[in-house]
Amino acid sequence: MMRTGPALLLLPILLFAAGTGAHADDDHERARSALREGRILPLERIVESAKQQFGGDVLDVDLEDEEDGFRYELKLIAPDGRILKLDYDAATGELLRTRGRHRSHGDGR
Repeated sequence: MMRTGPALLLLPILLFAAGTGAHADDDHERARSALREGRILPLERIVESAKQQFGGDVLDVDLEDEEDGFRYELKLIAPDGRILKLDYDAATGELLRTRGRHRSHGDGR
């Protein structure tokens, strides 16, 4: 299994840098400030929690700045093949929403 700990600590910052221009710089700085000031948890803690509860592997992560606070949105593939979308409160680590579906198998299952 690949070791991703150090990279996961920087991921929230990098995710906010996905835009362009001054807006991206503002998003990047807000995310970095929130992490530095302890207003959001490190992504590594959220990923560990998700993997303990659901197993599987993380496919994608987003950090969203919503009106009611930051949220981590994770997509993972569970051991049974389901694709799960998990929304976490970035400040508390509370799991807010779980959605899932079975992955398509080219054989019609």
